[in-house]
Amino acid sequence: MKYPIGIQTFEKIITGGYTYVDKTELVYKLVSSGEYYFLSRPRRFGKSLLTTTLESYFLGRKDLFKGLAIEAMETEWLEYPVFHLDFTGESYTSEETVLSVINQFLTSQEAIFGKEESETTMGLRFNGVVTRAFKQTGRQAVILIDEYDKPLTDTIGQPELQEKIRSILQGLYGIMKKADRYIRFAFLTGVTRYGKLGIFSAANNPRDISMSDDYASICGITESELHNYFDAEVEIFAKKQHVDKGAMYEMLKQKYDGYHFSSNSEDIYNPFSLLNALSDKQLGSYWFATGTPTYLVTILSRSNVDIPEFEGDLLANGEMLAAFGNGESNLIAALYQSGYLTIKGSSKSFYELGFPNEEVSEGLTQVLIPNYVASQTSDRKDLDLIKLRQFIESDNVRGFMTQIQQIMSQIPFESNEAKLIEANFRNMLYLMIRSTGHKVLVEYPVLGGRIDVFFQTEQFAYVIECKRDQSAAEALAQIDEKKYADKLSVQNKKIVKIGVNFSTEERNLTEWKEG
Repeated sequence: MKYPIGIQTFEKIITGGYTYVDKTELVYKLVSSGEYYFLSRPRRFGKSLLTTTLESYFLGRKDLFKGLAIEAMETEWLEYPVFHLDFTGESYTSEETVLSVINQFLTSQEAIFGKEESETTMGLRFNGVVTRAFKQTGRQAVILIDEYDKPLTDTIGQPELQEKIRSILQGLYGIMKKADRYIRFAFLTGVTRYGKLGIFSAANNPRDISMSDDYASICGITESELHNYFDAEVEIFAKKQHVDKGAMYEMLKQKYDGYHFSSNSEDIYNPFSLLNALSDKQLGSYWFATGTPTYLVTILSRSNVDIPEFEGDLLANGEMLAAFGNGESNLIAALYQSGYLTIKGSSKSFYELGFPNEEVSEGLTQVLIPNYVASQTSDRKDLDLIKLRQFIESDNVRGFMTQIQQIMSQIPFESNEAKLIEANFRNMLYLMIRSTGHKVLVEYPVLGGRIDVFFQTEQFAYVIECKRDQSAAEALAQIDEKKYADKLSVQNKKIVKIGVNFSTEERNLTEWKEG
């Protein structure tokens, strides 16, 4: 089997003999029921493939769709002038980069449809080629914009530059209102919906299908698609892992499944990770290896949200999840739209959010820690985490607590607010222990109270009480006073009690005491 890993062009997948998971029934539904659309999905989820599938369809390439669902649905296969603007593949660190990408796109279209001297701005030039395309071909234009938001996401934390780029994009996307009568279909993809930046009002208010039940599975791979297309590969994978096929399916599900993009969404697998795992016959963290979410560290460091809450059920309404703002005012939406949280359940008013799968819950901790610890080299960061894992696995309390102190001493706590400093301390304590592969329970409820941090190894169960600007002895005394250890149900394991004090002045774990 040929896996289309890293291949985002529909034509290349089909002509190259790669496996294509047929989404064309949904493509036909999309193009036959509306004109302007926006779709948000996490990175590496197939947005570019979907965009190029639409491109091939509107170019009338019937030959590429032989044997697919849409072949029996479409009867005309008309060719339209297609304008495909792709913002992927660049790092937008200046407005010049944005202008260069747009200029290159418009220049290529002007070579086909011509240009007027009066067309001096990006918006006027775009309007010009779209108008002339209609007059020259007799057919309305199709506009496809892939990763429309990347220039904005790349400039999170740089408000002046982001505002300049927003103005450029707003002028460009305004074509969809100005030239509406010349447009047959428009489709924008991205990770985030910048509702407050004016782009969507300028872009003729495209229908947002990001949380639509009808299109929940238009990107990604469903359970039934995994079985239908890859069953033989899963069987080979199972033999290599020395498990039966049923167990292999369950391992893949735990590792890569669990995404839900609407209230009634099917379980969706991360396609990039799943295809890589099937190809390599290894359960790796492929999605995280493709890029570090450094902007999340910036957002998290300015927020008092506890990362451990992501293991449970966060609540958010639909409006909150749809509007990302400028990437800093709505942390939960940023995490949801970026793929680090997903819908776990819903009611009439709220969505319950949590980690979608093991790759995300484990990978996020391993990626965030090195980015918090900004003063070390990459090799040193990795070595510190390896040492921490070794100390915890060997139940060396003195070793792992000292190692936590060592790592935490190198974290730049940027804020001076006590609440934010304390939140970052809790986040780091959780992340460090979680990165070793152990499930960490924070604010774990027991009769008569809550244990600050609780985790287990093969032989030990650890109860950690944290104090701020007090003493480790006081923290340890609270464990005994509330009899936390007596209220735990752990079989054949020794319970280890640890009191911890964190100093907001020194911004570190200053002392700990074992009881």
